[in-house]
Amino acid sequence: MAFRLYFVFLFVIQVFFCSGQTVEWGNPQKIKQKNLYSQIVGETPAGIFVLRCKNNDFSSEVILEKYKLNLTLDQSMPAPISINGTIERVLLVNGELQIFISARNTQTNAIDILVQKVDANLKAVGLPNVICTFPASSMLDKRKIQIKTSADKKKVLMMFLTKGASVGECKLNLYAYNESIQQIFGKQFTLNVQADDVFITNFETDNEGNAFVLIDFPMTNGSKLADNREFFLYAYYPAEDKMLAYPIGNENLFIEELALTLNNFNHTVSVMGFYSEGNNSVVNGFFMERFNINTKATEEKYASVIDMESLKSVTGAKLERKNPDFKNYYIRKLIPRSDGGVFMVAEKFTKVEQHFNYYQNNIPQDGVRITYNFDDVVLFSVNKDGSIHFGDMIRKRQGSVGDGGYLSGVFTMTTQDNIFLMYNSELDKDGNIMVHTVNYEGKTDERIAVKSTNFSVALIPSECKQTGASSMLGGTIKDKQFTLMRITY
Repeated sequence: MAFRLYFVFLFVIQVFFCSGQTVEWGNPQKIKQKNLYSQIVGETPAGIFVLRCKNNDFSSEVILEKYKLNLTLDQSMPAPISINGTIERVLLVNGELQIFISARNTQTNAIDILVQKVDANLKAVGLPNVICTFPASSMLDKRKIQIKTSADKKKVLMMFLTKGASVGECKLNLYAYNESIQQIFGKQFTLNVQADDVFITNFETDNEGNAFVLIDFPMTNGSKLADNREFFLYAYYPAEDKMLAYPIGNENLFIEELALTLNNFNHTVSVMGFYSEGNNSVVNGFFMERFNINTKATEEKYASVIDMESLKSVTGAKLERKNPDFKNYYIRKLIPRSDGGVFMVAEKFTKVEQHFNYYQNNIPQDGVRITYNFDDVVLFSVNKDGSIHFGDMIRKRQGSVGDGGYLSGVFTMTTQDNIFLMYNSELDKDGNIMVHTVNYEGKTDERIAVKSTNFSVALIPSECKQTGASSMLGGTIKDKQFTLMRITY
């Protein structure tokens, strides 16, 4: 019996030491259609909390799982909610598990946002508490209520759009809560544009409770030489009850892609992205704008066409094209630098739909085949003045059909000294999990993080989460079974 227990321990907790890296495995689980997708909520001294669901919106029929810190599965059960509603988000707030739910109140004909606290044994603590209410008639279809925490996990920001009082307008709703899920503020702002025309790229709250929304909508006086949309950073400062709108870009830029990041160290917000000039279809420029939270002023506003000759002088010469084109590159991660600069990770992604005809029981049918391509990843480190510090590129080709790119893409993890980018090689074969390492001076290294030798393994990039200063938790498909993995540097 002692030998059997020792063998099981070795099987479940496999740890590999390689070049300052440790890899730990949990116990494999059969993949079931009802819980195909996973979402790592986070890790506390009590354990690791994971959601499982048959689709990737995690709104209904959600399984809540708890793993021990050694990655063995401890408990698995349906999410403990006692009302008929939609799960909007599950978060760890100051170390406590909170389930946010939206539900229609039949007595008041309103939409209630409730929060259910869950203990370390996955049991509901008390009854769900209503933290926000708005008329059901103002709710928008196909618009989710978005909720996230601050970096220190002690503030919660909720953001959603609702219908306006008249045609041609909508409302931007912002609610913030402290670590006890008590409301700090609840504000509603009128946007003079219909909700279908409003696009929100990202929203964040800093550790002080200020709220930031990266938003765009159609330009009121559009020009053929300029973008037909206006981009803004909306910043709400609750201490002064002040909402400011910072315009992004200028009339000569056609913004193709942009992202937002917060720097809680130097109290700034940075927006960065790619652009083309006028009606030029080539995306060969980038911009970076930085805003100071304390002074509420713009610190830097930089835009420039990417000069490949200059870039080659500060990079490993992997960017070989004479005329760069970053069309179809999407920003996966913006990482703030302590000096006010930004590190950007952008990946080339395309989706191709192929329509075809076939016969079933002699009846003609129409079919669609969707191919997902996740290709090269470009890396830029940008100085505080907007100039490029260095650039790098990961050459990869990842393609799949009909799965949404489940095993494609990259996961980014940051430590004090390095940035690690993990991805799968050779999806059509038993490839390896690769790691591309970049330090803050531009030195790079690429090697195998997990080698498929005695077993086949593939990372699920969308199901990974950084849970510590130098560690990540990730879902993998190991020998055709779901297996939790931890990598520590």
